[in-house]
Amino acid sequence: MKKYFFFIILFFLLLGVIYFFLFNNLYKMSLKARMYYSIGDYNKAYMLSREVYLKDPYNTMSLTVMNGSKVALKYIKYIKEGNKYLQQIASISSNKKVSKQQLAKIKIICEIMIGEYDKLKPNIFSDEKLTSKASNIYKKFKKIYEELF
Repeated sequence: MKKYFFFIILFFLLLGVIYFFLFNNLYKMSLKARMYYSIGDYNKAYMLSREVYLKDPYNTMSLTVMNGSKVALKYIKYIKEGNKYLQQIASISSNKKVSKQQLAKIKIICEIMIGEYDKLKPNIFSDEKLTSKASNIYKKFKKIYEELF
C-alpha cells in the first residue's frame, strides 16, 4: 500500500512539474532560447534569454544560455575582425614594396588582435568550432608578428 501511495504522489508531482514547464511562458522562452543556442543562432538566443532573465532572474536556464551566447558572440566578432584584418594584411603584402607606414599598420593590427584573443575567456559552454577558429586566427597573427618584428 505504501508503494502505491508513493507512486501516486510521485506521479502527481511529475505531472505538476510538466504542467509548470508547459504553461509557464518564461520557461517556454528559455527552452526556445536554448534551442537557438544549440543550432548556433547566438544572437537570437542571447536576446531571448536576456529578456527572460530580466523578467525572472531565478531562471538559471536563461542565465546559462545568455552567458554562453555572450561568449559565443565575442568569438564570432573576433573571427570576423580577424578575417577582415588578415585580408588587409594580404593586400598590403601583395605590393612589391611595403612602406614603413604599412609595416607599422600591420604591427598595430597584429598587436590588437593578439591582445583581443587574450581577453577571450572560454568556458565549458563555448562552442569548440568557434574556439578553434579563433585559435587559428590568433596563431596566424602571432606568426605574422613574429616573422616581421
